[in-house]
Amino acid sequence: MAESQQEERPHYHSHALSRGLQLVRIIVEADGPVTLAELHDATELPKSTLVRLLSVLEGEDYVIRVDERPGFTLGHGVLPIVTAYLASGSLTDVIRPYVRKLAQHIGWTANFGVLDDPGNVYHLCVEYPDRPLRFMAAEGSLAEAYCSGLGKALLAELDDAELPQHVPQEPFPALTDHTITTVAGLRSELDRIRARGYAVDDEENARGLRCVSVVVRSDEQVFGALSVSGAAGELARDRENELAEQLRQVADELTGDPRLRSALALLAKGEGSRVRR
Repeated sequence: MAESQQEERPHYHSHALSRGLQLVRIIVEADGPVTLAELHDATELPKSTLVRLLSVLEGEDYVIRVDERPGFTLGHGVLPIVTAYLASGSLTDVIRPYVRKLAQHIGWTANFGVLDDPGNVYHLCVEYPDRPLRFMAAEGSLAEAYCSGLGKALLAELDDAELPQHVPQEPFPALTDHTITTVAGLRSELDRIRARGYAVDDEENARGLRCVSVVVRSDEQVFGALSVSGAAGELARDRENELAEQLRQVADELTGDPRLRSALALLAKGEGSRVRR
């Protein structure tokens, strides 16, 4: 059937909208520019259809053509939508059941955070256990990345060349006598985190407080980090692996939620930082 005849079918425009949104989702979740060939492989749509849909998305500034392959990335047209979504608290509300599950199951304060320039962790969602003794962290607050479990888990995902942008001048402020205060010391700690697959704040941020944290990722894209924090006396070092595994299980459930993938991908690319400031 000719394309002109297809366009006369009652549901043509709804199909076109659905396909256009599918292209935006694919571009959102990619680590870099997405080529026409890659979109064809992912959607199995004819390239002529893709060119037409991408032309409309370009015209509305939802995608930008960045090279001659051609490759496409997100355009600034998505920013008002993302800003309104994050400002409404919707993303936090969808994340909350997963964070609450951790807090109630483990009995410690649970947290989902993202790296926020320059060198801070933004506490996007915090849930408390049902017990009087618990670590208090304000939802929406910032913490130094170099001395927190969430922060170190996320810093371990950076290239070495990026690290100086995310730490204060040496010596870093020592919040306790356990705080790492040099770039060299932090780099050694990040190597240990990469080797074991989780981060620990061992009374570095506050005396008497320990924290275990893992990154939340899908494939190679990091969306944020999950942590549990509580009294140092309750966490023997031989429990770290057990807690890290429970955190990873919840992280996998979180990234498997189709309601969250695109929103988390946008947040990870920094689009949400305009809301946080």
